[in-house]
Amino acid sequence: MQGKSLIKKTGLYFIGNLSSKIMSALIIPIYAFYIQTNDLGYYDYTQTIMAIFIPIFFVAIWEAILRYLLHEPDETKQKTVIATATGFTIFMLLLFVFFICIYSKFSPQKIELIFFVGLMFVMYAVTQIWQYYTRALEENKLYVMSGIVGTFVNFISVLILICILKYGLNGLYISYILGQISIFVLIERRLHIIKCLKWKYFDFETLKSMLKFSAPLVLNLTAAWILLGFGKIIITDNLGTEMNGLFAFASKFSIIITMIGSVVTMAIIEEAIITAKSKGFDSAFTIIIEYVFKIFMVLTLLAVPSIKIFYTFIKDTEYYNSFSYAPWLLLSAVFITMASNVGAIFQAINKTKYQFITTVIGSITMMGISYTLISIINVYAVILGQILGGLAMLLSRYFFVNKYVDFKIKWGPILVILAVFIMVAMISLRASLFINIIILVLTLGIIIILNRNYLISGYKSIKSKFNSK
Repeated sequence: MQGKSLIKKTGLYFIGNLSSKIMSALIIPIYAFYIQTNDLGYYDYTQTIMAIFIPIFFVAIWEAILRYLLHEPDETKQKTVIATATGFTIFMLLLFVFFICIYSKFSPQKIELIFFVGLMFVMYAVTQIWQYYTRALEENKLYVMSGIVGTFVNFISVLILICILKYGLNGLYISYILGQISIFVLIERRLHIIKCLKWKYFDFETLKSMLKFSAPLVLNLTAAWILLGFGKIIITDNLGTEMNGLFAFASKFSIIITMIGSVVTMAIIEEAIITAKSKGFDSAFTIIIEYVFKIFMVLTLLAVPSIKIFYTFIKDTEYYNSFSYAPWLLLSAVFITMASNVGAIFQAINKTKYQFITTVIGSITMMGISYTLISIINVYAVILGQILGGLAMLLSRYFFVNKYVDFKIKWGPILVILAVFIMVAMISLRASLFINIIILVLTLGIIIILNRNYLISGYKSIKSKFNSK
């Protein structure tokens, strides 16, 4: 693993995704004041179904695109992969539209709602595939820019359609679709992927090979979304869309952690694949994973009192009671994110079957706990299921990875931070606004003191670069 390359790539993704995180955070108050809990619950429910269904229907072809195009010097092979994957995508899109038309004939739902949900599914799939083209072709700046543009369009659309025009649920769907369309248009104008779709480059053997690679990852992605999103289906079916709306709102904070984590994971996977192709797996990866784990645990420490401070400003809304869910969802987000980072090793050493096996372990743990306890502790059953499911996936991946790679994490410091997190969360849940501000300031101060050497070193490094210019 090339440390400098990883840091550079992570930095690029982070800068690009920072705007997305800021806008995602700004949308949260809009949900609180302009969207009813049952509408947010239904919207979140359909997005969960989408995230599970699309990888299955499209056989996660984007994973094969990344694997077969990244670091591929042969231009003819590049054209073959692009033409083959794009041809497959268009065929599956037409098939999906056909199924939607049939479904609309027999469904009791409004045609308008079916249209918006179907179009959301289509644009999610297309955008996912086109964004993977940018990464596979190492157009990382374009990937970042497209994400910024898409998030900005989505945010502006939310302001107009929901805050001003009061479109409610339909406004959520339209805003999301417009954001995805803007991403697709920007990437297509730069890369001209559709122009590469020529029959002479389409190859069935390449398609078979790509699908053979991505098929096991379909199960992994689906199982991962069962771990992340199936709880919302359980809540909706057992407690209703309103309770899912509260859960979805509280989840927005943990999603920010997950989104930041995905930036790191993307860079780790790419560098792992490149390194594995060039000189074999680097054991220094262990140090990186360990450091990233500590960073995310520290972020959750700062997030808990910050979230409580935010909730004091929405105490008159129906979302206020969801605060008790938010801190614990942060913990599940960290476990799942770190499990994804450890899982990158399986892709680097071509042992992707273990990604599926370990994700199934986590998913079964999550579903078993959620279904068993949902009638007893309600939403907390799903939260507990996600925490223990994420932990089960992380520990099982750690176990299997060590069968092939020397990967020994020092768990002591991580467990100490975990214990502090639990203590801070329990105090914060019961404390006043003033106490939470004190907790936030003290936590931030302690973190700065403990990491002062790293901060000073980073400051000197940045200062020297500016002085050299």
